[in-house]
Amino acid sequence: MDSVNVLITCSGGVISPSHIHSLRFNPDNRALKIIGTDINAPCIGQCIADKFYQVPPGDSPIYVEKMMEICSKESVDVLFPASHEEALVLSKNSDSFKKNGTIVAISKYDVLEKAFNKGRAYQTLKQHNLPCPEFRIVKSLKEFEDASHRLGIGEKKIVMKPVLSRGGRGARILTTENLTHHLLNDKPGYLDTSYDEALKALSVIDEKIFPELVLMEYLPGTIYSVDFLAINGEALMIVPKVRVYGNASQTIVGKVKRDPLIEATIRNISHAFGFDYTINIELGCNSAGEPLPFDFNPRVAASVAFCSAAGANILYYALKMALNEELPKVTVKDNILMLRYFKEQYLNLG
Repeated sequence: MDSVNVLITCSGGVISPSHIHSLRFNPDNRALKIIGTDINAPCIGQCIADKFYQVPPGDSPIYVEKMMEICSKESVDVLFPASHEEALVLSKNSDSFKKNGTIVAISKYDVLEKAFNKGRAYQTLKQHNLPCPEFRIVKSLKEFEDASHRLGIGEKKIVMKPVLSRGGRGARILTTENLTHHLLNDKPGYLDTSYDEALKALSVIDEKIFPELVLMEYLPGTIYSVDFLAINGEALMIVPKVRVYGNASQTIVGKVKRDPLIEATIRNISHAFGFDYTINIELGCNSAGEPLPFDFNPRVAASVAFCSAAGANILYYALKMALNEELPKVTVKDNILMLRYFKEQYLNLG
């Protein structure tokens, strides 16, 4: 089997070693040259990738030029974007990379735009009669107040987040409950926020630059993080996992939990959006126990390496898909438990 040169971005993240491990120790025992990029250096990507390059942010005007230069120099066959900004700009320029011999393993640009924008994503769910949390898009302080009361603030919690964000950035659980206990006992980073304080903070923003926000119902039940591989909207391998313990952006303890309803929902969502390659969708159960999708990550996501332990190395199979190779039939193992921990790398700089 031919060796392949693969580039994965954001290789300096704390989860990146797991991504690279999934590629390197693949089911075909295939030799891969792994090139990592990241906006930061020093970083772990320098230690575990075969080659590493520091690059500008994905929204930089010179980002595409720099990535094209790296792909040419390293004869990159397949490129995996691992952040929202990089996914968008690389997808938009995928034809140019393809002419240069590099396949960008990501969904089409219009699909990404629809999925990354939470307002458009929820509207797509509604248009296709798919499960969707109750939500409102707000563009002013008055709309924020009106939507909050329609969603039941004062009687129950609601969620606020920017229309465009990633990794839980800007997400807050708004409540009118007393938060003194959280203030005095919780570590920094808890999501519960006073509705009155949020309203006060937003009230000082000029209406002309008021951020577009999504307000949605709070989902108090089980959280599912589902990774899957798709081609032209058809979901091929689906690995549903429940979050046993974690936070808004990371699962620390998780478990594979096969569920026919979850898997059917994912197939329908994938078809509605037209996804390709590696996708992650998060769902939360409402008070009635119904799983509702609330976050879309159509790129290499943090939990994709977990799938390898369940018998579905989705990241490597996405590589095979990009190379037009036949994919094997896999059986996803149920009840696989993940315990995530962090390990340090020490370098002698003397």
